[in-house]
Amino acid sequence: MLAVDLTGTFKTMRAVVPHMMERRYGRIVATSSMAGRMGNPNLSHYVAAKWGIIGMVKTLAMEMASRGVTVNAVCPAAVDTPMLQNPAMYSLFCPDLEAPTRADVVPRYQAMNRMGQAWLAPEEVSRAVLFLAADAASGMTGQVVEISLGSAAGQH
Repeated sequence: MLAVDLTGTFKTMRAVVPHMMERRYGRIVATSSMAGRMGNPNLSHYVAAKWGIIGMVKTLAMEMASRGVTVNAVCPAAVDTPMLQNPAMYSLFCPDLEAPTRADVVPRYQAMNRMGQAWLAPEEVSRAVLFLAADAASGMTGQVVEISLGSAAGQH
């Protein structure tokens, strides 16, 4: 998890930054997670990687601000993808059940946010990424955009 999420993000940033510096323009949008803002039991490796991404984004944003490159992150809550929708994840969130199903985890995911929705559609995250990559967000750098279904409303 650390190698893919944290080291992979670092290596990708390191690969694109010289080209963006040369052009004096660029948009970097990293994907962290609400787990990288609040923690999550039994997922310390994932949480550590996602917190690390936020630290890299903020640091690189300071380093690149005068060079025309913005660096931001999105922190989605649970997203309806195969990473989340599988028996291993269901068991993690429903350890009291022998073979939990998608239907079993819905109320547990709903309880983690204030909007009553179990998870985000991938498109909801994509829209935030597209905004941060657009010229409309040219004044935003070092930002962490939480797409949290309201779970972050009482945080910070």
